[in-house]
Amino acid sequence: MWLVEINPRSYVPVYQQLADILREKIHSGELQPGTVLPGEHDLARQYEISRPAVRQALGVLRAEALIVTLRGESTRVRHQPERQPLVIDATTRVWFRQPTPAERVELRIDEGVGLAVIETEGEPPRTLPADEVFITGR
Repeated sequence: MWLVEINPRSYVPVYQQLADILREKIHSGELQPGTVLPGEHDLARQYEISRPAVRQALGVLRAEALIVTLRGESTRVRHQPERQPLVIDATTRVWFRQPTPAERVELRIDEGVGLAVIETEGEPPRTLPADEVFITGR
């Protein structure tokens, strides 16, 4: 079920190959949101690669906001929130950045998810998790 071969002689680093395999399983729906991934040791054994390579692969997927690992818990496929439209006009400026640690806690933003900063003339700036909105014009 899990095993797709990793080629240690490939020009693509083994950690990237594992990240690609897991990413494809997530995008295809084989790994559903909430699915617990095998532990580092198990993945290393299954794919015959080192644990540091597994850690790197999981780090790539975390940075892409595809998985989440909470302290003391297993790594899981991340639930992707439903995006809400953010209607903007000529007086609205939107930019994206990484959240501060305090914003990450306050807004419950997972690692890898950016922050949308919305400024509309005459209003205080708003910040939203970038994976919860899509921008559309009037």
